[in-house]
Amino acid sequence: MPPPKLNPRRPLAADPVFDALAGAILRGKYPPGSALPPERELGALFNVSRLIARQALHRLREMGLVAGGQGGQNTVLDPEEANDPRIVALQMELAPEQHDEQDVNERQMLGGAMLLELAQVRMTDEELEQLDAMVAMREAAGADGGSLDDFEREFWCFIALCTRNKILLREARWWFEMLTRQPERRQRFYDRPELRLAVYRAVVTNLTEDRAKAAERFLMAVRSFWATRDV
Repeated sequence: MPPPKLNPRRPLAADPVFDALAGAILRGKYPPGSALPPERELGALFNVSRLIARQALHRLREMGLVAGGQGGQNTVLDPEEANDPRIVALQMELAPEQHDEQDVNERQMLGGAMLLELAQVRMTDEELEQLDAMVAMREAAGADGGSLDDFEREFWCFIALCTRNKILLREARWWFEMLTRQPERRQRFYDRPELRLAVYRAVVTNLTEDRAKAAERFLMAVRSFWATRDV
C-alpha cells in the first residue's frame, strides 16, 4: 500500500501577492539590494489590504528572500544565498527558467540511489514481493499503457517507506508532489517509457538477487544520463 498523498494547504489571501513578489525576485526583476514597494503601494497594486500585503512580506522575510521590518523598507536578498529548502520548490514553480534542468535531473537520480541505499538494508521480503507485484502490474499494462508518472511516484514513495526514515519519506512525497505540478519537467530519459520500466524491473531484480548491491547498480544504470559539467 503506497503512502497517502500530502494534503494540499488551504489557499491564503496573501498567496497571489507572495507568489508574484517571490517570482519577481527569483527572476531578477528585483535584484539583490533593491527595495520592494512599501505595504501601501503593494496593497494598491494587488488590490488587497495592507494587512494582506504585510503577510506576504512576512513570508518573504521568513524564507530569507528579503530583509526588513514591519512597516519599514524591505530589501531584496540574494536568492542564491538563501538556505530555506522551500525556495527550491518556489524557483521550480515560479521561475523555472532560472533553475538548471540538470540540477533537477541529478537530484532525482541521486535521491533514488540514497533511498535504495537505506531500503536495501531495511526492506522485508514481504515488501520486496509487494514491489515486485507493483512493477509486474505496470509491465502488464505495457510501456504504452498510459503515463508512468503515477507509477513512478508510487514506486519511489514505497521505496522511501521501506527505509523506515520519516524524513526521507516526507521528502520523497514532497518531491513528487512538486513534480506533479511541473509535468513539463522530464529529462530525456523520461521520454522513453520502455527504459523507465526496464530500470524499475532491474531495481527489483537487484534487490532480489543481491540486495546489498541494488543502490550501486541503480547508479551505474543512470550514470550515463549525467552530462559533464565544468568545474
